[in-house]
Amino acid sequence: MFVLSTLRAQDAKFFADNLKYSRDFYFKVHFVAIASLPASFKYDRYPSGGPERIQCDDGTYVRQHGRPWRYLNDKMRTGLPIDYPERNRYVMTFALREDWGRTGEPVDKKTARKLDGWIKLTEAALNVTPANAKLLNKSETADSRVQWVFEAPSENPNGVPARFTFRKPLSDKNENVLLHEFSGPLRLEGDKVVSGGATDTVRLGFGYMMRAQQGYEVSEFVWEEMQQARDENGTRAAKESTTPTAEPMQSSPHEQAAATMVSLLDGKLKIDIPSDFWRDPDDPKDPKTLAKFSGPDSAWGAVLRGTHGLTPEKLEDYLKMRVAEYSKGCKWLPKDSHLQWLTKEIVTVDGRKWADWRFVPMLKGKKDYSHNPVYTRFLTTSYKGQLLEINFTSNLNTAPELKAEIDHIMDSVHLEE
Repeated sequence: MFVLSTLRAQDAKFFADNLKYSRDFYFKVHFVAIASLPASFKYDRYPSGGPERIQCDDGTYVRQHGRPWRYLNDKMRTGLPIDYPERNRYVMTFALREDWGRTGEPVDKKTARKLDGWIKLTEAALNVTPANAKLLNKSETADSRVQWVFEAPSENPNGVPARFTFRKPLSDKNENVLLHEFSGPLRLEGDKVVSGGATDTVRLGFGYMMRAQQGYEVSEFVWEEMQQARDENGTRAAKESTTPTAEPMQSSPHEQAAATMVSLLDGKLKIDIPSDFWRDPDDPKDPKTLAKFSGPDSAWGAVLRGTHGLTPEKLEDYLKMRVAEYSKGCKWLPKDSHLQWLTKEIVTVDGRKWADWRFVPMLKGKKDYSHNPVYTRFLTTSYKGQLLEINFTSNLNTAPELKAEIDHIMDSVHLEE
């Protein structure tokens, strides 16, 4: 009994200490939350009274500190998992935050109350302090993370238990660990958040972004890769943790965006190209290629336009055909490697179906591809009955940051009919 009591006390201390650590950490960085309940939305908040953004199925809402919300007709990508802030590779331009809330349409009071309510629920999930949280399990995940799942009874007799999931990479030697998921019964009562019943479940995922080079911010996943790369190269100075020490971000309204918007197809297709990529001269002998781009260390990209016809109904068959072609084997693969598919699926962006397919050569005996060459990503769609395909590859460049840049390029693609 004494041993059991001691273990429970240790678990309780671990829970309380890391819940506080998470609150303090997320308060000092660019905080990102994804909700699936009570509604699907993505919330970004900069520290020190910085701007805020909420993306949802209705569009995007932004505001500067102390200013009213404004609406932009830019809908959130559908189907984002709640661990998206933690486990996905993406970047954004740091200077763009200065534009949040300075343009867009004013919103009515009802919409503003709804948005403020979502933020209150998000903050409440980080600020709950249950007294009887118990450790359900500690385990290792398939993507080399260690996680702790705690459960706490509801204060409401009709409520369900709340669950708190803490996670960090196995390579992280820091004693502290961040809260990355919460689910529990919370509801709004007027302007306050109270314990809810069984039908008032809130489900949220948490993560962060950190400033990197060239005016970009990178997601938690990319930041971890960057820290691990520095460890391996011996360039990091006596820092053991892949979870960074949070510092208030520097902000400058004069900082320039490190990307150029490229417009193709008479302005219908727009792509953000980072400053370390450049557009190559057009080749009149290759009319199928709308644009070519070159990047650092032989990285490159291209936008292709087909002439043999491709309808939206045939997009899935086209994807299967291309996956089969690449899966048969490629002579250019590095020695002792095989092709590892990262994604091969049909996604919907702004109401349009795209084939999103990505691969990387996986070296024999390796499980981590973050430093492998030839990270390649395609986006394919049907545009006016013809194929439109965007392709970028890191080629021989092995830097994790370049993989993030390629994902940023692809995630920036915007196509109008």
